[in-house]
Amino acid sequence: MIRKLLVNTSSNVSVMVVKILITFVLTPVIVHNLGKYDYGLWEMLAAVLGYMGLLDLGLKPALSRFAAKYKAEEDRESLLQVYSSGLFFMGAIGILLCCIFVMWALFLPDTVAKEDGSVSHYAALLVIIGVQLVFKFPGFVAESFLEGFQKYYLKNNLTIVLSLIGAVIIYSFINQQNGLVLLAFVSSLSLSIKYVLFGILLAMRSSGGLIPDWRCFNLHTLGGLMGFGFKSFIQGISARVQDATDSLIIGLILGPATVPFYSIPANLVRYLRTLGQLLTHAFMPFFSELSAKSEKEKLLQFYLRGSKYILGLIIPLAAGICIVGGPFIGVWIGPEFREKGELIIFLLIIFSVTPMLNPFGNRYLTAIGKHGIFAKFAPIAAVGNLGLSLALILPLGVEGVALASAIPVLIITPIYLKYACNQLGIKLSRYVRASILPSFLPTLLMFMAVGAVRLSWGLNSYAMIGAAICLGACIYFPMFWFLALRSNERVFIMRRIPGLSA
Repeated sequence: MIRKLLVNTSSNVSVMVVKILITFVLTPVIVHNLGKYDYGLWEMLAAVLGYMGLLDLGLKPALSRFAAKYKAEEDRESLLQVYSSGLFFMGAIGILLCCIFVMWALFLPDTVAKEDGSVSHYAALLVIIGVQLVFKFPGFVAESFLEGFQKYYLKNNLTIVLSLIGAVIIYSFINQQNGLVLLAFVSSLSLSIKYVLFGILLAMRSSGGLIPDWRCFNLHTLGGLMGFGFKSFIQGISARVQDATDSLIIGLILGPATVPFYSIPANLVRYLRTLGQLLTHAFMPFFSELSAKSEKEKLLQFYLRGSKYILGLIIPLAAGICIVGGPFIGVWIGPEFREKGELIIFLLIIFSVTPMLNPFGNRYLTAIGKHGIFAKFAPIAAVGNLGLSLALILPLGVEGVALASAIPVLIITPIYLKYACNQLGIKLSRYVRASILPSFLPTLLMFMAVGAVRLSWGLNSYAMIGAAICLGACIYFPMFWFLALRSNERVFIMRRIPGLSA
């Protein structure tokens, strides 16, 4: 079981690493060829599509859960009912949304076009995005089933290959005349091909042999999926408001050309949050199994130790981004983005890392069916984020929007953490000592050393930034190894590193 978790988690992280590399290479090229307005518009449309993803009504986690359940029970009839019901329902949503985008392109394309831009150019953009949605929504079902079947490596390998091919095409052919349409076309085509291939994989006998059949569509089954996914749906709405609203608010109030000054540092920080999610993504079934077997002590030890290891990566990375993030953006995109980026990065680090101080909280509470707390408090945080953003954007600009994101999580996260500790049967102080504090001294030493380098010599080139990162790693990891880990933990880790187990 642990080996499968490690394989799936490594596969998830591999996708993120590839996407980071692609982003590093392509972002300056895209910003240069699109310009601030079109790049800002692209980010705003991405936010709109993110909101549309909520129309899955929380079905994705429900589909994964029931796919795993019925596969384990070898109940093929129920598998086909769940698959077909989800696929046809999501397909109908995709077609409806496609029609909306096509109508938008036909009758109101000027609502997104620049004053001096070609309206037909933006109409084509909307049509391309609309066609993508026909594949995207039913593709969610196929992807959820692959996850439920623990086939993460299959979907991740396909994602990596298609992402690399798309990146090469964009890099090779993008220019200032075709930039926005080419970006949309390649991204949509890659996404559509990926989801079609997911369906083909599921149809193969080795992966389940599932072929959708309209006769297996069942309203009762669909209702059951929606009922299970409702709490996830509420939580998803709240998360989407917090994640996707910022670019929309900035674009609508300050103009699309202002969005890149926020979205570029925000995307940089977002990878840190994504890393935390990927490192814990495959662990919910593991907690569920331990809970079902009443192995409470084993679950607790795994929870505390696993949290310490994950925070041992997240906390120093967050500190490192605070130090080198601004200079990196200045070298990567341009000096004009560095000035605003420094404060935005710091505030968004607070927004992203504070919830990750309890990295397994969501997975564990979902596994034991106690995740209703997120449906209660997440909407409050989302509304607070939205209200503060609207109140602070005019007096403080894009920095005010970042501050609005940070404030609610500082209030809500301790509530989640205390609740999770109550369910684990431990005091909050024990969790803090066991999982959070071990990373702080090594991180502080690293922060001071890299900060001294920045103050003394500056970080005005990739070489200097790379040297600072290497210095930080050389200080942090030995300190964490000897100060934060016990001898039995060091043995445990070494036995799982290839080449050191002997």
